[in-house]
Amino acid sequence: MKIFIVGLGLIGASYAEGLHQAGHHVFGYDRDNHILNEAKKLHLIDEDSSLERIKDVDLLILALYPKDNVEFIKTHQTCFKPGLIVTDVSGTKAWMMNEIEKHMPEGITYTSTHPMAGRETSGFYERSPYLFTRANLMIVRGSKSGENDEKVLRVIASDLKFGKISVVDAETHDRLVALTSQLTHILAVCLMHADHEKETKEATGDSFRDLTRIAKINESMWSELFLENKTILIDIISSFEKELDLVKDMILSNDQEGLKTYLRQAKEKRKTFDIH
Repeated sequence: MKIFIVGLGLIGASYAEGLHQAGHHVFGYDRDNHILNEAKKLHLIDEDSSLERIKDVDLLILALYPKDNVEFIKTHQTCFKPGLIVTDVSGTKAWMMNEIEKHMPEGITYTSTHPMAGRETSGFYERSPYLFTRANLMIVRGSKSGENDEKVLRVIASDLKFGKISVVDAETHDRLVALTSQLTHILAVCLMHADHEKETKEATGDSFRDLTRIAKINESMWSELFLENKTILIDIISSFEKELDLVKDMILSNDQEGLKTYLRQAKEKRKTFDIH
């Protein structure tokens, strides 16, 4: 398959390397000429990767920030040929997909995806063709999705060794990531800000290190994602605050039996995640 990837950061470059190794003909673009030349030198993308080559490909993967994905569609849609499938790998969907669908030319189909994988570090040099091995993938259908889109995206997912694949709509996606990804990053950041002890670095165990690993955050990307998913994310934060207040009240009232029940229920629920 001929594939063009726009944006060669952590996710885009990992896609490029993995899909190249799987035998696909990969073209790519990055606004940083140094990164673009490195990708060509390492043969992750074709030497002739001008944006005009989008006319020759079967699949276009947008690996920019959501607002930049929208702008790319607006600016470069004249490069699209009928039959092209467009996807993206962004972390929020509802606003971005709505904007992209407004500007998608006739004859072009668009189905979004979200690879639930990443690292606390970012950029081209952090890439790995194995980043997605056994990771979850969400395929997000919208008003411009085509009949063949999901089949093609599942082929790509298989070649990148993804694990479980879910098919959802944009709102469901944004609620899921608000809880499983955005809130967890907020918690990691807040834990670091809650630390006012000079000895913390010498006193941490695995739990604190594991919980705060993702506080080493890409502040530009995550602040954009938080604000684009603002309504849903605030709802999820409020729900979490209620749970935190419940635990606080049980501690204040010395309710050991209530605490034991609450902890046990969480433990049993978490165990179900490990059943395959």
